[in-house]
Amino acid sequence: MISRTDEELRLSEDEDELVFLDEGEDSEQDDPLDSWPILIVDDHEEVHKVTSLVLGGFEFEGKGLRLLHAYSGDEAKAMLRAEPDIAVVLLDVVMEKDESGLEVIEFIRRELRNSAVRIILRTGQPGQAPEQEVIVKYDINDYKEKTELTAQKLFTTIISSLRSYRDLRMIQSNKKGLEDVVRSSSSILNVYSPQELASEVLVQLNTILDAENSSEGLVLQKENDGWSILAGSGKFASADYLQKLPPEVLTEADSAAVSSVRFMLEDGFTCYYRNSTGTEKMIYFKRGKPLSEWDRYLIEVYCANILAAFENVALNREIESTQKEIIYTLGEIAETRSKETGFHVKRVAEYTKLLALKYGLPDEEAELISLASPMHDIGKVGISDAILNKPGKLTAEEYEIMKTHAQSGYEMLKHSGRPIMKTACIIALQHHEKYNGSGYPQGLKGDQIHIYGRLTALADVFDALASDRVYKKAWALTDIIGFLQEQRGEHFDPVLTDLFIKHIDEFLVIREKYADEKIF
Repeated sequence: MISRTDEELRLSEDEDELVFLDEGEDSEQDDPLDSWPILIVDDHEEVHKVTSLVLGGFEFEGKGLRLLHAYSGDEAKAMLRAEPDIAVVLLDVVMEKDESGLEVIEFIRRELRNSAVRIILRTGQPGQAPEQEVIVKYDINDYKEKTELTAQKLFTTIISSLRSYRDLRMIQSNKKGLEDVVRSSSSILNVYSPQELASEVLVQLNTILDAENSSEGLVLQKENDGWSILAGSGKFASADYLQKLPPEVLTEADSAAVSSVRFMLEDGFTCYYRNSTGTEKMIYFKRGKPLSEWDRYLIEVYCANILAAFENVALNREIESTQKEIIYTLGEIAETRSKETGFHVKRVAEYTKLLALKYGLPDEEAELISLASPMHDIGKVGISDAILNKPGKLTAEEYEIMKTHAQSGYEMLKHSGRPIMKTACIIALQHHEKYNGSGYPQGLKGDQIHIYGRLTALADVFDALASDRVYKKAWALTDIIGFLQEQRGEHFDPVLTDLFIKHIDEFLVIREKYADEKIF
């Protein structure tokens, strides 16, 4: 049984981590966030009372002890499930069963996979659980007979255990932080939109810095007339900040831009970045509680990866812009040869994207169709000028030659494995198929025609009817709508036709934006 003397309760002056408090003082140990949870597991009430008396009234690193009590192995397991942050377990071996304590050890280490909690085995029956056997077989941190565990030895044991627990939790926290940085860095490199990347960065900073709900952050981009918001978190997620940034944020942003360095604040940081194309960005983040040296290290590592991610986005957008320009140029080559309207390919691209979105396709797929559809008539480069630019009606033989452009376009594009080219390949082959099966080159019917082909067929015909061509004048809008209704389920997919007519005003906006001359 534990004995307690005045001498044993008196701590040495150099034991600065553990400060004994007089029992009459209020140590305010009720808040689990400000205390070390210690679980006492024993089936004897007297052991709980004496242990509480000995441990009641001191602090370790400014935090008191919060004593929890379990009187059986089953109670201990339930409490360990409910309290995952218990620092130390003072555990009896023999309780409701001879090996109840040993079963609790197995439960902690194997089922809960908790390697941080320090387990001190206390036994009044050492013959029931021999020290050498238990130490070797079970993952415990100390073994004491109750008769040898005096007040001073219990203090020493608890101090040692809490230090070990603290260090293990720090290692686990640091490991988690590094894992979060690695995981986050990998995911942001696959984001291609600056806005999406900015939002993801703020979410990940909250995770890496364990900021919970107290943080606030901004990702800004420098425009000609000042800083604009790409993403905000915390209070900056509010619409109130979208129009006007607080003066202190603008000051931080301008200072960071002038010095081009990263500023570490007590509870946050600012990170300025200028990419290879001259675009300026800044991250402003406050966690709401002080940063440790480890937090600052994680910020340095993560910010380096953020800058690489923003550079990656900028380069990808430059590549996409170049690809789009090349695709439009290829499409316009075919259209120019047939002396068709200069903006035809751009209008078809915008029509197909809008119609794809109305149909319910994902944004990424709609964008892919928009990029690929300008090449729908690329096969016309192989058709002679005499047929392409003939002002009158084509003969049956000439029409058969004209029809070969669909297959020719497919043959030109089919060798590429790139998503854009594969999509363009489908569109080139199928944009002249008809819903009722009377189209060419394969006579496909209904859903046999790929949705890409059905989308482009409607967009292409609408623009052809609405534009002057060498062989005809543009139709009036009412005539075009009448024709679309007439060909619903014949030439065109009925669902797409209904969507097109329902949203005709939005398509006319595109028509005006890229108009060769005012038609309506």
